[in-house]
Amino acid sequence: MAYALVALDTDRIKSYVFGTDRLREIRGASSILDRLNREIMEEIARDLDPTAQVVYTNGGSGLFLLAEDKAEEFVRRVQAKYREETRGGATVTGAVQRLPAELTEQDLEQANLHQQLDLLRYKLRRAKECPPAIVALPSHPLLQLCDSCGLAYATGQSPWREPRGEEQRYCSVCLQKRREDAQIKKSIERMAARPQEVSPGSDEEAKRAVLWANLIYRLNRIAPDYFLEDGKPIVPKRPRDIDTLCFVASAGRGSIRDYLGLIYADGNGMGSRIEKLSTLGEIEKFARSIDDAIYKALASAVARYLSPVHVSGLLAEEDEENGQAEQGGQPQKDGYFFPFDVLLLGGDDLMLLTSGDRALSVALEVARVFRAEAHEQQGTLSVGVVFAPLKYPFGLLHDLAENALRFAKKQARLDQWRDAGDGDDTRINFLVVAGASTHEFDYLYKTAYCRHEANAEFRATLRPYRLPELEDLLQAIREAKRLGFPRSKLHQLREAILKMNRTSTVLEALAALQGCRDQEREFLLRWLYGFNQRYLLQNGQPAKGAGNIQGFPRVIFPWSHLQAPGQSGREIYLTPLLDLVELYDFVAAQEGERESED
Repeated sequence: MAYALVALDTDRIKSYVFGTDRLREIRGASSILDRLNREIMEEIARDLDPTAQVVYTNGGSGLFLLAEDKAEEFVRRVQAKYREETRGGATVTGAVQRLPAELTEQDLEQANLHQQLDLLRYKLRRAKECPPAIVALPSHPLLQLCDSCGLAYATGQSPWREPRGEEQRYCSVCLQKRREDAQIKKSIERMAARPQEVSPGSDEEAKRAVLWANLIYRLNRIAPDYFLEDGKPIVPKRPRDIDTLCFVASAGRGSIRDYLGLIYADGNGMGSRIEKLSTLGEIEKFARSIDDAIYKALASAVARYLSPVHVSGLLAEEDEENGQAEQGGQPQKDGYFFPFDVLLLGGDDLMLLTSGDRALSVALEVARVFRAEAHEQQGTLSVGVVFAPLKYPFGLLHDLAENALRFAKKQARLDQWRDAGDGDDTRINFLVVAGASTHEFDYLYKTAYCRHEANAEFRATLRPYRLPELEDLLQAIREAKRLGFPRSKLHQLREAILKMNRTSTVLEALAALQGCRDQEREFLLRWLYGFNQRYLLQNGQPAKGAGNIQGFPRVIFPWSHLQAPGQSGREIYLTPLLDLVELYDFVAAQEGERESED
């Protein structure tokens, strides 16, 4: 029998998932694509060829081995299913590569197929770059555009109650996303009511809510008491919208309540790594390892930092929205909710929304566990975290997170002198949205956080952070909160640092430091000197090269003073203090913490 490789790749995933700013439609679109990718592709392949081999299906892509005479039909059926399930909102591109006839079924997994795989990738790229022509939609002044995406024509009203009683009309694509979200919410509740019985693909609920079935299954394995409260079972709900999510995530906590944290994580160099593999067995192992690692990382972070929250007065609103009520006609008055929402998960991508005070701890745990679980495949993540007010437009929030992520990846390559030599290129970047004039992070870095002067360079931030550095920074913030460090002094330090020079910055920072209590001043100096020695002077930075006393920390408060690598002789002045100030309100409170008097 002749065999062929089939590669499939979903087109413009982010434009489909994030085509609107509404949480319901984002979640619905993500769920539709996840099910098409992980369940339906495989079902179609098995239906056409019972002996078909699934190499991988995740991240919107798939690689299959099946009989050559079934390959083209397989691609056509998958494309038709995409059109049907998304109402034409998403498409998928496929490519077919015939394998040498002399290869037997037993040889296929271990055969060197590097040449055929390269040719298959070329065919897929060529097909994606030359999509079929799109027929323009008819236009008429009396046709109403969709009230959500504003791109396609409306075809009907939503069957669910709208906020503030508004009557809105939606296109078929947005309506399908909303229907999917409503069905997934019910599936999540039914699976959360019996977490011990849930496993991926075990029943129709698990096949529909693929992402959540995987998450609940892993949560039950690593934290069996996650769905228990005082030994009694609880059934957490998925928050209805961003307003509900923010209220739930901040309930009962002492930190700021009006900020959300959007976490966007992506693997480093995964595409180039998989292209170096030459056998189907190696590719299957690599893809499975990375997919397992991202799920384990998410489950670990959820179990540790995102336990269900008990909230009063929200469940009745949720039930009213879906036209439901308790038996007897009386709506419930309270219930448990997940204090987060997963917007995107596949392959090495993760996007998660939660409260501002949890976001960095969650991002740190995700990156740490992923690194540990994918160590054999040298897998690492770059992460962008954006803290924004509740009412900040989600589309802009998504763009800022994407930009912060790109900056983390780029800076990891440029600042190789900060590499600890362990091969870990994990980086975490963050941005705090304050006011309406916030720009993308790379613009802020060039204009506000970085300054060049003659033969010197000033950096007011150490972003993006390596994992040990960020853990140290967060621990310092917790210690500062325990001491009740005055916020007025922190902001005085911030203003001094942003002047970015060797005179007024030093004088104003020392003046702010002098106004602190002895224990606060001692803590800040001890931490800054220690941070400098642990992370900034460890990689070939001999003290004698700067003319200082051997072994003496080169700190000119608040600056750490380094020599740039190479022969340029350029001096670099940098500090983590501004990052400490900006993150001060976004680190979860610890037991025993006391607030500063001002």
